[in-house]
Amino acid sequence: MAKIGLLVLTKPTKLARILPVIKQHVNKTLYVQLYPGRQRLINSTPSGENALNGPHHGSAVIGIYSQATAICQNLDIRVLLAGLKDPFLSKIHTRKQIEVVIFDRIFNKDEVDYFLNSCLLNATQKCQIVTLNGTEDSVSDNLDILHPSHGSSVVCRMAESLSIDRMLTNKDCKMHKNVVLGGTFDRLHAGHKILLSEAVLHCTRKLTVGITDTSMLKSKLLWEMIEPCAVRMCSVEDFLQDVDPGLQYDIVPIYDPFGPTKEDPDMQLIVVSTETYKGGLKVNELRHENNLPALDIHTVNLLEAIPEHTDEEEEEKISSSNRRMRLLGTRLRVPEARTLLPRKPYIIGLTGNIASGKSSVGQRLENLGAGLLNCDTLAHSVYMRGQPCYDAVVQHFGKEILGDDGEINRKALGTVVFNSKEQLEKLNAMVWPVLLNRAKEKIQVLFEAGYQIVVMEAAILLQAGWDQHVHEVWACIIPPEEAVKRLQERNHLTESDARARIATLPSNTELVAKAHVVVSTYWSTTYTQKQVEKAWRALQFYLTDSSKL
Repeated sequence: MAKIGLLVLTKPTKLARILPVIKQHVNKTLYVQLYPGRQRLINSTPSGENALNGPHHGSAVIGIYSQATAICQNLDIRVLLAGLKDPFLSKIHTRKQIEVVIFDRIFNKDEVDYFLNSCLLNATQKCQIVTLNGTEDSVSDNLDILHPSHGSSVVCRMAESLSIDRMLTNKDCKMHKNVVLGGTFDRLHAGHKILLSEAVLHCTRKLTVGITDTSMLKSKLLWEMIEPCAVRMCSVEDFLQDVDPGLQYDIVPIYDPFGPTKEDPDMQLIVVSTETYKGGLKVNELRHENNLPALDIHTVNLLEAIPEHTDEEEEEKISSSNRRMRLLGTRLRVPEARTLLPRKPYIIGLTGNIASGKSSVGQRLENLGAGLLNCDTLAHSVYMRGQPCYDAVVQHFGKEILGDDGEINRKALGTVVFNSKEQLEKLNAMVWPVLLNRAKEKIQVLFEAGYQIVVMEAAILLQAGWDQHVHEVWACIIPPEEAVKRLQERNHLTESDARARIATLPSNTELVAKAHVVVSTYWSTTYTQKQVEKAWRALQFYLTDSSKL
């Protein structure tokens, strides 16, 4: 199977029927070269109604991405746009080298040879050729017969309604030298590609894309899992250079909602979604105040999420938020080698801020077959009279922290240390080494009892550097405001006391940066269980595949 392929598509409405077959040949990136109106590959200079400029092709491009989203979400589809904007342009140049070319109908040998030798500029020497039969429900001899599902038929009918020959207003058809759009563009999905493609189709010279800096994203769902701004900028530029290398691109970070639109006199058109249309109006208000000409506004409809791929907690549209939610419970990175750790048992360090629900996640993992060690519960024992830490803690903090029974009152001790970073550090220096040794002893006991996987639950895992003593880190996160709310309800703390407790622990951003798996208990218990089961299945596969156990 090839990683990179090119589909020569003459009939966009046919895509839903052939995508399942294409997935048998390409598993990473599929470029789509659209030939509207069944143009021939040779002498294909269009005339009359076929000589359309970029905006006329918007519906066909949207239809392609819509169908692809419904059928092959894991395939990176990229519709090539340069040839659509300039019908006299015959050369196809992609950033990735083409390994297989797929034709959606039969062309004669001269046409195929001409295409490969004269049009395709970046293909491997042994580029494979696949030709699909011209009929709608069959393919050539080297492919299986395809029977489209009901869902594919629905998408196909939807695409047919997005006819390439639809009537557009003069405003829709107008192209501009300088176009701008902005967004987060986290993990490019079909909705992003449609917005960017619409901007490209309306642009003749320079396209400016503002990428929202991380400092502006804290109101977004699971914002801690958003890719760094530099990564998102590179992804957008890579996509744009692929689909139309002929434009000038200016990919810039933005630190306010308006970015360069508030000061650039050369910009002419802003591309927005229906969700951000009001933002486009605000841009023009600001430009008016700055004595700049108003921008034309081109609005693009959002794609709805595919129902069978959507949990009830997700938004009913294709969005980056949904994609981040789907990352919960997945393996975000391969665990680093821990050469000093025994191969058995396999230790998961489960951490998270206070009230993040890590104990409930630990219990769910225990129910799935893991051994469970709660370091918070274990810490209670090291404070007891006769235990290693008791005398040192009482000597340092005084008898004021003792209860009537002579035991250390952890609530009283907490009041002292959570209001003084210096006192907290002194307590940690006394307790952490003892607690780690006790934890290692308990892990060995669990292993000897037959547990091959042990979960060590510890809020202080990262602070104490204990991530070096586990094979991988799983982190529980919830929004800070939710954590404050839970602490007030559960521990009967004031808001200020709750925030003070949270401030002493690593931020969600720090947790995500170190975690191999991230889980959130922010939603329903059912959704939490789905995440945990997903993570457990992935762990089992990883351990089996890498022969760890």
